[in-house]
Amino acid sequence: MEKKQCQSVYKGIIVGSTIVVTALLAYPKTRKKIVEGTEELKHAAQDATIYIKENREEIIGKIKNTSTQISDALRSVSEDVKQISESVQHIKTSSLEVIDAAKGAADDFKKIKETKKEDPLEGI
Repeated sequence: MEKKQCQSVYKGIIVGSTIVVTALLAYPKTRKKIVEGTEELKHAAQDATIYIKENREEIIGKIKNTSTQISDALRSVSEDVKQISESVQHIKTSSLEVIDAAKGAADDFKKIKETKKEDPLEGI
């Protein structure tokens, strides 16, 4: 079933393309525009080729320079990420220490409170 659908679509594309090309070529103005457009494209490609040949060293230099700048930027970003990671690890460690200290202080307060309940006159 799918093969028939694919074949139908393929045939439709071929027939449609043929009709469009025939219609375009049947009108002299359209044909002229197509030829002119093709010639302009050809000239643009030739100009680009000549420009590249004449400025090859400059283009290669710019590409190398850009590549170096990108590499430097990536190294810098890598160092920044490393520093951020180290800072986050330090904050995590410090936070755990603060939590442990707070728990210790809470335990001490509980012990003091329990001691006061057992003997409210102690220490007077």
